[in-house]
Amino acid sequence: MHKGRLIFRLVQSSGFLVAMVGVGFAQIQEEGSPLTITPFQTATFVTDPESARLLNGLAEFSAALLRWTDTPREPVQIVGSVIKSAYLPYYAQWSRAKAGGAKPSRAFVLDRVSDGYRSLVSPRIIRLTIGDRLSLGPLPSVEISGERATQVPFIINNTRASAVRVVFRNIAGPGSDLPLRTLDLQPGQAEGFFLTFKCADGTAVQQLAVQVDGQDLKFALPLKHHAVGILQVKIFDESGVLTPARVYLTGADQQSYAPKNHVQRMVLGDYGQPFPGDCYFHAAGSFDLTLPSGAAMVEVVKGMEYLPLRTVVPIQAGKTAMVEVRLQRKTNLARAGWYSGDVHVHANLFAETRTTPRDVLLVAQAEDLNVINLLPCNDPRTTIITDRQYFTGGLDQVSDPDHLVYFNQEMRNDLYGHVGFLNLKSFVEPAYTGFPHSPYPFDYPANYSQAAQAKAQGAVVTYVHPGLPSEFPVDIALGVADTIDAMSQGDEEISTGHWYRLLNCGFRCPISAGTDSFLNIPHHLIPGAGRLYVKSGQPLTYAGWMAGYKSGRSFATNGPLLQFTVNGCEAGEEIRTDSTTITLTVTGVATSFVPMSSLEIIVNGHTRKRIAATGPDSYSLQLAEQLQIEASSWVALRVRGPGHRLIPNDREVYAHTSPVYVTLRNQPIASPSDAVFFIKQIDALIAKMNDRGVYANLGQKDEIVNRFRRAQEIYREIAGQGQGR
Repeated sequence: MHKGRLIFRLVQSSGFLVAMVGVGFAQIQEEGSPLTITPFQTATFVTDPESARLLNGLAEFSAALLRWTDTPREPVQIVGSVIKSAYLPYYAQWSRAKAGGAKPSRAFVLDRVSDGYRSLVSPRIIRLTIGDRLSLGPLPSVEISGERATQVPFIINNTRASAVRVVFRNIAGPGSDLPLRTLDLQPGQAEGFFLTFKCADGTAVQQLAVQVDGQDLKFALPLKHHAVGILQVKIFDESGVLTPARVYLTGADQQSYAPKNHVQRMVLGDYGQPFPGDCYFHAAGSFDLTLPSGAAMVEVVKGMEYLPLRTVVPIQAGKTAMVEVRLQRKTNLARAGWYSGDVHVHANLFAETRTTPRDVLLVAQAEDLNVINLLPCNDPRTTIITDRQYFTGGLDQVSDPDHLVYFNQEMRNDLYGHVGFLNLKSFVEPAYTGFPHSPYPFDYPANYSQAAQAKAQGAVVTYVHPGLPSEFPVDIALGVADTIDAMSQGDEEISTGHWYRLLNCGFRCPISAGTDSFLNIPHHLIPGAGRLYVKSGQPLTYAGWMAGYKSGRSFATNGPLLQFTVNGCEAGEEIRTDSTTITLTVTGVATSFVPMSSLEIIVNGHTRKRIAATGPDSYSLQLAEQLQIEASSWVALRVRGPGHRLIPNDREVYAHTSPVYVTLRNQPIASPSDAVFFIKQIDALIAKMNDRGVYANLGQKDEIVNRFRRAQEIYREIAGQGQGR
C-alpha cells in the first residue's frame, strides 16, 4: 500500500472523553435509522405489513453483520438477491396496478426470507434449531470492550410442522425474570435478531435460557473482555492543513468502528462489485474514539489524487494513541484547470430530510470532489419532491471555493427513463410522470417535453443510469438531450457500448459519470467513486465547469487519471482536413492509485492500439502512436483494470476520455449498423408503451409515438449517409 507520513504518540489518558473536532461538520446517524434501502422500498410498494417486516428484518440483519470484518461477504450479497426476488412481485403489482399484477403470498415471502437467514454465514452468529429438541450450534466468544454495549446475532430455525413461541431470558442478574426477546415462528420459519449485552468487567459468561413451548435450554455464553484505550487521529493534506477524508477503521475485535455522531457507511455490492461490505465514515479532519486494546487498522482515502494510507496502530489500555496522518498528493489536476464532479447524487430519497447541505459538503470535501450535483426527485409514496426545498437555481450557500454544491433535478418516468437536468435555473414541472397513485399517473408527457423545458433555460440534459429500450435515442436525435451517463452504477461495458453507438451516429455526446448515491442510506454507493474530470480553467466556477462538461473537455474515471492529445488537440476538440486520409499522432498517459491492466486507443468504438501493463508499470502507463485514418472518426483513450476494493462502486477499474473528433472532407460520422440499432430500440420502446404504458386517451400515446417516429427518420438518414463508405 502506498504510504504517506505518520506520526504516533502514546500518552496516559486522564479519562475517556470522546469528542469530534475538525474543519467541517459530521453527519449524525440517528438511532434506529435504516442501514439499507429495503425499509423504504417496502413502505412504498409492499402492501402486506408482515411481509414488509420480514423483508426489512432480513435486509437490516444481514447488513449489520458486515460490521464484523470476518463476516463472509458473498452470503450477504446472495441475501440481497433473495430479498429482491421476494420484493419485486410487489413492485410489479404497484407499477402495473391498472393491469392487475399478481400479488405474491405472505407464505412465499416467508419461505424466501427464511432461506435467506439460513444461508447467512458468520463466526459471530449463534444458531438455535427447534426440532424434536432444542439444539445450539457452536457458541463463539462474545467480545466486550469496556462498558460498550455489544450486539450478538442469533438465527432461530423452526423445523417443526407447528408454530412455536420462543422466549429468551437472563438466568441470573437484575431483570432475570423478564424476557429479553420473544418471537413467534411459523412452521419452517427462520428469523434472525440481535441481543444487546452490557456486562460488568470480568464476568466470564452470560447465563441465558431459551424456552420453546415448555422446553427449556440453558447455556452459558462465553465473554471475552477487552480493556480499552483512546485513538485520536488528525488528518493533514500536503500543506499541513486538517482535511476531511474517508476512513476505514477496524478494532482488535475485528469490528468496524466509527466515532460518535458520524454515519458508519457500508460499501454496496448490488451491482456485482467484487469487494462489498467494507465499513467506513467521512471524517471532518480529526476524530477521537474508544477502541479495544490491541492492534487497530486505520485506512485513509481521499479521492483519486492522493495516495491512500493504511496502517496499524497499537491501542493500549488506559492510554491515548495519537496519530497524525499526512496524506501525499500524487497529482494536482486543479493547477492545470481540471476539476472533478459527480452529476448524479441524492442527499435524500423517500421524503427523508436527514442529510443536509452541510453534510453533502463534508462528503464532497472528504472525497476530494469539486462539483457535486444533487438531483431532487419525487417520492413514490407521497406528492413530495425530496430535497425540493434546497433548489434555488444556483449554488447552495454552503459551497466553498473548491467544492461547489448545486441542487438540480432528476425527472423520472420508469417507462421512458430517468433524466438529469443540470445547471437548472427553474424547476421543471411536472417533475415526474407515470407513477401510480400520484397526481401524474399517466405516461404523458414523455421526457421530451420536460427536457425541452430544461434545455430552453440553458441546462445540460443527461440520461442517468441509462438502459434500453428507453427514450434517450429519441431525445438525443431530436436535440433535447446532450448525453448519457456512460459511467454509472451499472455495467460500464453496456452503457459505454451505447455511448459508442451514439458517437458512431455522429452525435457529439460528451462522456458523463454519475454515481446515483443515496446519502441518507448508509449501505449504498459512494459519491465521486466514479467521477467526471472537466477542464474548465481557473478559478473553479460552476458555469465554467458545465461549459467544459457539455463541450467534452473531460474524462470519466473510478481511479486512473488521464492525459490525452491527438495531433496536439485535447478531448472535445476537432481536427478538420480536406484530405481523404490523415495521419494522427496520439499521446496518452494514465496514472492510478490502483493497478491498471491496459491503456487503449479507441477509434469509432474499436480498440486500435492496446498497451498492456506489466508488474510495477500497472500504476503508470503511457503511449505515443501514429494512426492512419481514412474516414471521419472519433478517437478516445480508455483504461481497463481488475476490480479493487478501493474502486467500491464498480466491478472493474475504468477510465475513458471524451473524444477528439476528426472530420475528413466535411463528411459526418455515420454508422449504418448503429443507426439501425437505435431504430430497433425505438420500436422496442413503442412496443413497451403498448404493453405497459398508461394514458388518459389514445391521443396522448399517438402524440408520443409520432415524435418517436420522427427520431427514427433521423436515424434512417444517418444510415443512408453511411452507406457505401
